[in-house]
Amino acid sequence: MENKFNLRLFCSTDAGRMSVVSVFLFVIFLVIIGYAFFSDIILGRTLLGAFAAHALGGRAAGVGLCIAFDVNIFITILYNLFLEVLIVFISFALFLYSFNNQYFKFRFLQKAIKNSEKNARKYEEVISKYGWIGIFLFVMIPLPVTGPVVGSFIAYFLCFSLTRNFLTVFSGTFFAIVLWSVFFEFLSDHMSKIQGVFAVIGIVVLVYFLKHIRSWFSKDGFDA
Repeated sequence: MENKFNLRLFCSTDAGRMSVVSVFLFVIFLVIIGYAFFSDIILGRTLLGAFAAHALGGRAAGVGLCIAFDVNIFITILYNLFLEVLIVFISFALFLYSFNNQYFKFRFLQKAIKNSEKNARKYEEVISKYGWIGIFLFVMIPLPVTGPVVGSFIAYFLCFSLTRNFLTVFSGTFFAIVLWSVFFEFLSDHMSKIQGVFAVIGIVVLVYFLKHIRSWFSKDGFDA
């Protein structure tokens, strides 16, 4: 009875529901990757690499990688948007656990979430003046710590409902991904041997963000 009660309580919370959706999305991700590897190993490696690029270097690196390996621009947009949704849902669920001190006991991940929360608090006052438009622009502009994860945290602090939060965040993310896709597609159409250029871009982006990534897991966080 106690386990049944705890499970029911878990599923009745925002964090619990976010966790269920995150697991569902991750299963879809595994199916996509598995199918891609089965049908075209290069495509599978590209899509898996795009996920790693998103996690380490952001959407620009993920989009650039897809375009560099001739993934259709529409598939590039949809897949990279899906990756952002997946990452945001997982991060937001962990954030809620950390924020409410429930279940979430992994110290190094707690530091990452707390540091992201710290940066969200830093921008909260400025963005609060502009409401959902502020969140939309914050998520859309290609600057460090202005992605959808931190944007969703800020929206939470501004008391957005989950529906309004994610509609705003993913709208900004979608426009950003479209802009990056069009930009990289333009370069691909007008430059020869663009794969090498994209590789350099990807490396530069990863190196640029590495200090921020390391600081997410540090004790004091980062000040950017």
